[in-house]
Amino acid sequence: MNFLIMGLPQSGKTSLYNTLTNSNRVENRDLKVGTVKVPDINLDKVSEWYETEKKVYGEIDITDPESNTNFDSSSDFLEKKNLQEIQKFDGVILVIRSFKDQSIPHPYGEVNFNNDIEQFVIESRLIDVQIIEKRILNLSNFDKSLNKQEKENIEKKIEKLKELSNLIESGESFYSEKISDEQRELVESIFLMAKSPTIIILNSEEGESIDSNDLENSKSLLNQQTKILQIPLKFEEELIGLTEKEIEDFRNELGIENNIDKFYSSILEISQSICFLTAGKKECRSWIIKRGSSAVVAAGKIHSDIARGFVRAEVINIDEILNYSSEKEAKDKGIIKREGKNYIINSGDVINFLFSV
Repeated sequence: MNFLIMGLPQSGKTSLYNTLTNSNRVENRDLKVGTVKVPDINLDKVSEWYETEKKVYGEIDITDPESNTNFDSSSDFLEKKNLQEIQKFDGVILVIRSFKDQSIPHPYGEVNFNNDIEQFVIESRLIDVQIIEKRILNLSNFDKSLNKQEKENIEKKIEKLKELSNLIESGESFYSEKISDEQRELVESIFLMAKSPTIIILNSEEGESIDSNDLENSKSLLNQQTKILQIPLKFEEELIGLTEKEIEDFRNELGIENNIDKFYSSILEISQSICFLTAGKKECRSWIIKRGSSAVVAAGKIHSDIARGFVRAEVINIDEILNYSSEKEAKDKGIIKREGKNYIINSGDVINFLFSV
């Protein structure tokens, strides 16, 4: 998966990039692309159970794009260049500033995270409405030689798209029950901001307490799938290079919650992804796939040859395997299941793929 970091100038985008990639890049105009290992407690458990030699976490890619040095108070939050970029990614990580530092000017003059989120939401909805209106216009210019039934079908599609446009403009989530599968299918091939999984990082000051009413106001503007996390990014950036024990002691001493771990689980949730495991004495590995993926799709995540020559998958969930002293015991007890290509992978499944090419 590949996520794009977005936000206003000097909101903390590069601090987030550094925190996640454990790097020390300075904020500049250069595009930065990094790979982030996603913590997986199930992988930790199964690696300990197997006493494995090597442990490999699943990965996501994140991109911190070039900064716009010409951005000012008259600039749109979502510039045309941003829209072209977003379409290349699986989702958006939006950094919103809530810290107050007079030495760092806010491009819109006032530090108010609700205003920034509202501006982003309004522009996102307007962009989607314009895209749908263009789709409606294209359908409206149908060939006049079409028969009556074909014309009626197009008119029904136009009506469905108008309803969809109104729902999105009113703030309805693209995956809401109010939006039908038929309406989603009508825009399946086109880009909409409403379809882009989004997580918002409120970049706060160390120890800052954000008013719950302000937070609820922000949540009311967003669709149900969007997540908001408060993270003091300057503090997190200062932890780079410390040991896990030092970081834990530092957090405990200052009473700062570890929301970075919540960030990873939120990324999986908004992108509708899960982790499955492959395990053995030499290596245990976590793999990220879309929720609802079949066994053959999961096999292809590892290698195309495994998917092409798929025979079966031997599956046991992490919650079950830990009840046994060895893999052999689990097999003897009949706990390890044999599944075919269409088996739907569950989070925490430990899988051995058998294949022949």
